Amino acid sequence: MRPMTHFLGLATVLAVIAPANVPAQELGYDPAADPFVQVSAASAEAAENGKLILIVAGGDWCIWCHYLERFLVDNPDIATPLKETFVVVKVYLGDENMNESFFATLPEAIGYPHFWILAADGSVLESQNTLLLEDGEKSYDGSKFLAFINRWHSAI
Repeated sequence: MRPMTHFLGLATVLAVIAPANVPAQELGYDPAADPFVQVSAASAEAAENGKLILIVAGGDWCIWCHYLERFLVDNPDIATPLKETFVVVKVYLGDENMNESFFATLPEAIGYPHFWILAADGSVLESQNTLLLEDGEKSYDGSKFLAFINRWHSAI
């Protein structure tokens, strides 16, 4: 029999896997949200403000979604141009709602989080695997992320 010290409660496990400063409830992935409505609202905002739409698929269950949130919180020099370039729409994908009909309208994702870049009219410009933006550790690479943003900013 294993000693009790090997068994962790759920709260302890969550505290270990969730990065500091990013509570799961604040990631913005809502299983009850209608992604078609979200993208429609984002299209109107993007058209009005001369931006593109960035759909981010993931959920609170996704450790890399937590890393992404922490990276953006810790790097306002990246978060600011991201918000200036994109209207960001976080679409939940997970056990509570697979949003199958929505994701069927997009190119297949490879891992999560996953990005799709859309024009203001809702047309898909690109599907982007976020692995290409990682730093090889447990975060994202600032220069790669800025290059991604700058590439799309120049396309506006």
